[in-house]
Amino acid sequence: MTYGLALLIDDDPVFRALTEDMLLDAGVGAVEMAENGLEALARLDGGLAPDLLVCDLNMPAHDGVSLIRSLAERNFPGKVLIISGEASAVIEAVANLARMQNLNIIGSIRKPLSMDALTDVLNRAVPVQKRYGGFAPAQPALLDAAIDRGALHPFFQAKVCMKTGRIAGAEALARIAVTQNEFANPVPYIELAESTNKIDELTLSLSRVVAHHVKRYFVHGNPMPVSINISPLSLARRDFPDQIAAALETNGLSPAQVTLEVTETRLMEYGPDALETMTRMRIKGFGLSVDDFGTGYSNIDRLRMFPFTELKIDQTFTRNVFTDNFARAAVETSVRLAKELGLKIVAEGIETPEMWHYLAGLGIDEGQGYLMAYPLAPPDFVELLARGIAPIQGLKRA
Repeated sequence: MTYGLALLIDDDPVFRALTEDMLLDAGVGAVEMAENGLEALARLDGGLAPDLLVCDLNMPAHDGVSLIRSLAERNFPGKVLIISGEASAVIEAVANLARMQNLNIIGSIRKPLSMDALTDVLNRAVPVQKRYGGFAPAQPALLDAAIDRGALHPFFQAKVCMKTGRIAGAEALARIAVTQNEFANPVPYIELAESTNKIDELTLSLSRVVAHHVKRYFVHGNPMPVSINISPLSLARRDFPDQIAAALETNGLSPAQVTLEVTETRLMEYGPDALETMTRMRIKGFGLSVDDFGTGYSNIDRLRMFPFTELKIDQTFTRNVFTDNFARAAVETSVRLAKELGLKIVAEGIETPEMWHYLAGLGIDEGQGYLMAYPLAPPDFVELLARGIAPIQGLKRA
């Protein structure tokens, strides 16, 4: 990733000089500097617009923690990198604080800074999806159009076998058409559907259109597996397994081809109704995936209580395995737990060959991420599917 302008904030002039040289050598176009958080904020408020902000934590005036809060209050749109001599746990806590306040933090490095560590973090910056806009308020009329009048479109993101690099399936992601070439961000519409009791209708509508496409998709001569996200609210409705099975089967897709993903962040709230619904889904042939694993508050006993077939490690952890000790431990612990429970393991957010090889070495079964493929509209996905393999550097194909 290329940065045009970086703002470097540190009270040590020697460190600033050395880091400036490293940033320029790493490909950053220009570097501006500030001695502390107050000076940095004054520069930002005065019109300076860096696309990368590099900051220390321990500064005499407006330290790094206060600076993070001030950046969040200003909705700072650039990326943030923390470089500090503080203990790793402190650095990681501040990084997590930044993420909780919706800052785009790309990593954290403990001093002394090395060129290898800096270039690794800069090169792993998250690509930006530009197929749909930001979190504009949902329009009820557009939600109705998505449910009833064909404005709901599936995009497919490949799931790739970590042993062979071959496409193993896909996750279907909802996109809501605003115009022929523009799609609204689906998140506000899912929230609106949940709050207006239309989430089942939205999910069933997506399932029908997914089935229409996927019944024609094959991987290595076999019908392609596909994952569909479902709302936790649907798990409280005992007739939902029958409804979603019928929506798929009447459009030519078997439930045995489909894994339903439910988010782990709500797992502690799932009660007897959810257990009954999930069990009926499994009896009908569906796979069940616990999505975003590691971001919620479940425990092992709670995880074992429900009939999951797959554990999906959240991209928050996979993207930070090389810079965040907690993220690395979370990934490795999740893999061990999934293996003990006999679950298939999927990792999201794979963006570099180094990340791929590390996760493959842990024994993860399948991966998703921008390294292999972005979410694609059906015509583009068909082209990817025809190739059958993902472009991963240095991978020996089986």
